[in-house]
Amino acid sequence: MSTLQFVSSQTGENLSQVPNKEIRQSLCKINDLQNGQMKELEVKTDGVNTSVLLIKQNNKFYAYSSKCCHYKLPLAKGVLINNRLRCFAHGACFRVDTGDIEDHPGHGNLPKYDVEVIGDDVILVAYKEDLEKLERIKIPENLEIEPEPVVAIIGAGAGGFTCADMLRQNGFYGRIILFTREGTLPYDRVQLSKQPSKKPQDLLLRDQTYYKKVKIDLLTEAEVTTINWTTKVITYRIIGNQLKSIKYDYLVLATGLRPKKLPSSLLGHDLRNIFYLRSVDDASNLINKVKSPDVNNIVIIGDSFIALEICGWLTTGLEEKKNVSVVMRSKVPMIRILGETVGKALQKVHEKNGAKFFSSATVTEITGHHNVVKFVQIGTGQSLPCDLLICAIGSELCTELYENSSIEMTDDGFIKVNQRLETSIEHVLAVGDICKYPLKVFDLEDINCQHWQMACSTGHQAADTILRYYLGQTKGGGSRSLKTDFYTTPIFWTTQNNKTTIRYAGYCHKPENIIVHGDLDGEFKFVAYYIVEGFVRAVAQSKYDPLSSEVAEVFHHRRNIRQEDIEHDMYGYRKYLDFKTKKPE
Repeated sequence: MSTLQFVSSQTGENLSQVPNKEIRQSLCKINDLQNGQMKELEVKTDGVNTSVLLIKQNNKFYAYSSKCCHYKLPLAKGVLINNRLRCFAHGACFRVDTGDIEDHPGHGNLPKYDVEVIGDDVILVAYKEDLEKLERIKIPENLEIEPEPVVAIIGAGAGGFTCADMLRQNGFYGRIILFTREGTLPYDRVQLSKQPSKKPQDLLLRDQTYYKKVKIDLLTEAEVTTINWTTKVITYRIIGNQLKSIKYDYLVLATGLRPKKLPSSLLGHDLRNIFYLRSVDDASNLINKVKSPDVNNIVIIGDSFIALEICGWLTTGLEEKKNVSVVMRSKVPMIRILGETVGKALQKVHEKNGAKFFSSATVTEITGHHNVVKFVQIGTGQSLPCDLLICAIGSELCTELYENSSIEMTDDGFIKVNQRLETSIEHVLAVGDICKYPLKVFDLEDINCQHWQMACSTGHQAADTILRYYLGQTKGGGSRSLKTDFYTTPIFWTTQNNKTTIRYAGYCHKPENIIVHGDLDGEFKFVAYYIVEGFVRAVAQSKYDPLSSEVAEVFHHRRNIRQEDIEHDMYGYRKYLDFKTKKPE
């Protein structure tokens, strides 16, 4: 980061006493940046101590907040190409010319500042108040909405919230009703297993003031009981109150998943101190019990994201040491996603921190004392001491509201949607984990990726689909930049402990052909490429940022990375990032 001198148009004034005074600062010379380059620069005055990101693109300069709107990480470490700026860590993507969010995670837009070129100098022109903002919301100060049309969104997770938020930010002035069965505002659910002790208020995607400002009717503790698809009427009740009905014009289904419970046939499935993790309340109850002095032996059933992330937190995030055991049916953890080689190395990471793994094992019985779990019996004949049992054995679709409707479903119970996230019923859309959609970046059909980013991205697409109807736009027409078809690269990240994070981009249904670079067994610093029919279709990496975001951009631009490109060079894909001479196919 470079420190540059402050230049004020009002010499001698103390800006700390003038909270929104215009600031002018010389950032650099016009030839200090080449096209396609960016640099983080400090802005320091008596009243301002921040930084901006300066980008040069097509001989024009753009200045933005230097931090990503998602988790406030430095964007200068990210990937800049073809009017797209992608965060190095979690893949949030912004348009360079506007600062608007292009792809998720995250929900805000980048604060944008004016830039003037005077002679050879590039000058920042901004107000103190704007420089202090962490994100930009595209909502008029005195927003006025109409009673119609009405968009009803059932479910306020990543997909449902993003749909509501993108509708309002991109110009929908009808009524938006967001239903959630939970008693809290929409929150960052993925943090529950990564940082379960984080305060609930720090997880919120937006506070209560925001919903009032943007006039989104958020109904908490609301259960939708029936949907009349013909009359377009939803019947619901707020917990403890009478049934109510509301008519909608557009309906978005975003009901998501719930944890799969232990089978009722398993002896001991209903004992106390058995926990599932899905909600803020679940996390709070779990943490309170974990920190109890009478809990020393913890057993986790499953090898999912939640299982391993909780395992990592228990072994590295607590002041008091606990005995942690992981019981899993699979041979190695996360083999279905990361493959055997990476999964085996990941298990060793957790074992070094004290966790014990019992692979290819099933739970045959849970025994207790005074109705509290005490032992977990597994098929190998072993009996594991257990004061607290965490079940992370998968999820179930929350689709009972429409299982018997005329909505087209897949054979395995998902809602089938087209490239605009529309279901088989007119003006009814589905987003997030409950649906299967085309993954056009790889020309695949009926794909379901249960990642936070994918839920957000489907919500964004559903909002744009509704907006095209609302604004009277047709494909290829209109002045507003809306997504015509769903198009994204799947991205996820998993925090395995306080020192180990894996970032993944792409989609690979069967991780069998894998090429690994780096050190899996020692430092756990590696890159793994997943090959399908001779081409890279996914990458996982740890401690090689921004590699996964770079590969995500190659995928986005539909460039095929061949196996031979990366077989002996982990950065062999980079030749496909030069779109100035090699246009995307």
